[in-house]
Amino acid sequence: MRQMMAIALRTQGYGVEEAADAGEARRHLRAGGFDLILSDYELPDQTGATMLREAGRAGLLGDATALIVTAHSQPEDAQGFEIIRKPVNLERLMAQVRQVLTAAGKSAPPAPAAARVTAAADALPAVDLVLYVSAGSAASAKARRNMESTLRGYSGCPIHYVVRDVGEEPARAEEDRIVFTPTLVKRGPGTRAWVLGDLADASVVVELLKICGLNPSA
Repeated sequence: MRQMMAIALRTQGYGVEEAADAGEARRHLRAGGFDLILSDYELPDQTGATMLREAGRAGLLGDATALIVTAHSQPEDAQGFEIIRKPVNLERLMAQVRQVLTAAGKSAPPAPAAARVTAAADALPAVDLVLYVSAGSAASAKARRNMESTLRGYSGCPIHYVVRDVGEEPARAEEDRIVFTPTLVKRGPGTRAWVLGDLADASVVVELLKICGLNPSA
């Protein structure tokens, strides 16, 4: 989840430092200069809430705002922190990040037009695509329309495409490491790849399919 969160923020123009556990997070915090801290609740060595409280007592948080990401309905020790529920809706997350930074008097970078492909794949002919969406999400509805429009240009190509609602199929979403919606997953062939966002820039999907050896139909 950490890598996916970092990718999503970087595609929006934010500078990001990653930490695999509470100890590494504290080392980053000692360097200072952070406006916002996003921590998973379930860290390998302690909870994110405990890490943040200890960092606060040590004066490591400065004026940074802290958010905790969790699938727990009521984390026992996270009172006082703003909570982001998993699976995370990308549109709402970015809006929340901007709101927090604006409220703190920090400037947020302008959002780019589209997310980028996050992994490459071997050039193989058959492509298995899954679009993960959230019911009632405008961004998810837009991603579905954009994906269907793009795939109309690949008539006859060996593409298996399905749409899955994370609320209805949480186990599949967890298997594909879905943190945000909407997210397009290229499950095969070759290395798995993720495209975040509403897919408004069709060239991102076209690039992904080209890597897999597919080109639009004539």
